[in-house]
Amino acid sequence: MARPKSFDPDAALDRAVEIFWTRGYEATSVDDLVSGIGIKRQSLYDTFGDKRALYLASLDRYEARLREEMIAVLEAPGEGVGAIESVLRSVIDPREREGMRCGCFLVNAAVEVAMRDPEAALRVHRNAERIESALLAALERASAAGELPERRADGRAGLRALARYLANALRGLQVALRMGTPEAELRDVVDVTLSALR
Repeated sequence: MARPKSFDPDAALDRAVEIFWTRGYEATSVDDLVSGIGIKRQSLYDTFGDKRALYLASLDRYEARLREEMIAVLEAPGEGVGAIESVLRSVIDPREREGMRCGCFLVNAAVEVAMRDPEAALRVHRNAERIESALLAALERASAAGELPERRADGRAGLRALARYLANALRGLQVALRMGTPEAELRDVVDVTLSALR
């Protein structure tokens, strides 16, 4: 009969997210994971598989967190432009920045791992499409409510292009955050990005 686990796998996975997010995939060793999570090496292998499997599970966990936070805000009923502004400003808000000090984990994965790992690339692309769709939903609400100027509310194709622009700006903010860009500069980027909606 299998012995019950002496640790919480969900908590261990959350810790793995933090380790990979902070250090990156290549710079994280199995020893780093074992000591950082606080479990035995064999328990890590038995529960999650190898380092790569744990990394992919960590990306999935992070993506689920984004769905609960960012995407939920963008898709919630109500003001579309306000939702977009809230998301952009939350990325640079000093109260939120500590949790995003390393930028976006999935954007980091796109830069470091996705070019050579198809499964990581699948997660990165899936998340990018999900964020773009959520931005499009917010823009469609904004258009229907008359929040956008007429030149911006020029049909679904125009809104889709605007959603892509906003998604790209969001990724750029997350990279700038990882680079340590000063808050004043980040605010400038957000203000100029939002001017595309006016």
